[in-house]
Amino acid sequence: MNILKLKNLTSFNQNCTIDTNIIVYNNKQIINFINYYNYIKQVLKIKNIYLENINFYLNDKNLIIHLIIYYSALKLTFFKKKSKLLLINKSKNLNNINYKNTLFPINFIKNNKINTTTIKFLNINKEINAQKTLNLYKTIKTSIVSLLKKKRYLLVDFIRVTVLLLDAKITVKLFTNFIGQMFATLSKKNHNRFFLILKKLFTIMINDKKLNSNALKIQGIKLKISGRLRGKPRSDIKTITVGTVPLQSKSKHIEYFKQHVFTIYGTFGLKIWIFRAITN
Repeated sequence: MNILKLKNLTSFNQNCTIDTNIIVYNNKQIINFINYYNYIKQVLKIKNIYLENINFYLNDKNLIIHLIIYYSALKLTFFKKKSKLLLINKSKNLNNINYKNTLFPINFIKNNKINTTTIKFLNINKEINAQKTLNLYKTIKTSIVSLLKKKRYLLVDFIRVTVLLLDAKITVKLFTNFIGQMFATLSKKNHNRFFLILKKLFTIMINDKKLNSNALKIQGIKLKISGRLRGKPRSDIKTITVGTVPLQSKSKHIEYFKQHVFTIYGTFGLKIWIFRAITN
């Protein structure tokens, strides 16, 4: 989440990348925007839409919101069914997402004294490389399909997000989110098998030249999961490392993210490091 206070909105370049800084006048405003960010994330997640990043641009009492979102496979299937129904019977009115009322709570606008609010969406599904997605699916389908028999949509999303990560179109946050969702669906007997599949996947992500062809190539991945693995009475830590991950160097391009995964066996901590190197 990025919050910036701009003096002149016309000087803003939409193509630039902004670091995660919060620049506002007081702590109360920071808390309001953090709560609003969590609110938007939950609203979109209910609709099977995942928030990759959000930017707030403030200019006096004018607010511009840039959302980078990912539509899940389940959501896209819903859109296809909906479009077919509209073609069959155009007189039927199906309920759409009312972004105006859903994403703009009245209390937030009143508390921050905002006059005008503009929201812009960037759909990263359009950035998915179809050929890479198909190749990756063919490579790992024999080992992972049987593990997620009842979660085919989750498997499709995970493969698509992996391709987006390889192409540096998303941050590691969305990738970690889907790893956590898959892990939460597993029984304790399948924990070891899941770790083996992840290690195989990380190896493919690093060594496959056709998949890992971005200028910022992935050179190393490290994943750490802590909790009651395999149903043990005490907490344990499982670490998967493929390639090189120089964690002690500040000059390297390392992406890091952590989150909690809530399962029937308790709460698990998930941390991931991805090391990229610039190549010609």
